[in-house]
Amino acid sequence: MRLHKHPPIPRSALPMVWLMRAISGVAAIIGGYLAAQLVSRGETLLAVLYLTIAIAYLLATWTNPLSPLLWVGIGAMIGVFVFLDPGVMSITLAIAAAVLFWMRGRKQGSPVDPGSLRPVSPESVMEGAQPYVAELIESGWRQAGAYAFDSPKVPVTVSVLVHPNLDRHAEITDMVFSIESRFRESRILISNSSGRAGMPPSYLTNDVAGASPAELADAHQSALDILAGHDLAPLQVLEHTIVSEAMASEMETIEWSQQNPSGGLFNFGGGAGAVDDSAGSRARIEAWLVASTDYRVSSNE
Repeated sequence: MRLHKHPPIPRSALPMVWLMRAISGVAAIIGGYLAAQLVSRGETLLAVLYLTIAIAYLLATWTNPLSPLLWVGIGAMIGVFVFLDPGVMSITLAIAAAVLFWMRGRKQGSPVDPGSLRPVSPESVMEGAQPYVAELIESGWRQAGAYAFDSPKVPVTVSVLVHPNLDRHAEITDMVFSIESRFRESRILISNSSGRAGMPPSYLTNDVAGASPAELADAHQSALDILAGHDLAPLQVLEHTIVSEAMASEMETIEWSQQNPSGGLFNFGGGAGAVDDSAGSRARIEAWLVASTDYRVSSNE
């Protein structure tokens, strides 16, 4: 299955993406020049370090273009190499890295304003998401409605589509795709095109980074096939209530992420991985079967 190199970039973000890529290109040139100067003075190891960081900065803006905080943090570290004496370089880099990851941790909470969740016109599709909605409709999915919420930058519209078998629904924006199936005892399988941290224990995540809607649909079916081996069959979707149910799920994940912040030094939001036949996936499924029930019981007490 072919995957995109990174999740789709919304049009509103393109100017910033190309600006940061240009800056990273300049940084790479500077790093190469400094490395050449150091090699001429016999400081080969330091030259390799300069060049490695400059190239890493360049690659980061191409492979992970939706993480501007990462660009700024690495750019600041390059500045340390250029302007500070090597004798204090290691301490300054450690401080810069600590500040960077602390800022990342603070920003790991949900970007959704929960009070802004609202249903909108059933045919609503976010600007830039039309091709992705059409991709599923061509496969037989039907648009059942839509809801919206306010993010720090722009209002977001989420189109809700249901599968012909009525055992799953999809939520599509201009850059994030997810597909959900519900099971007994309030368990939910959710397939994501980008890893989502902070999911309640009742959610089993099937993370397929960079997948298109059609690719994600295939991955979701594969996960359903795996769960069928555990005698788990998804419940039927009710088209007339699916939007309100999707909004309730959104609110649940927001509340969970606020109460259980997922920030941390090495948390890059990549998700837990795909649901497959691997030992790690089987362990996650077993943990989900136990934890989701315990979570529902404690939530109702």
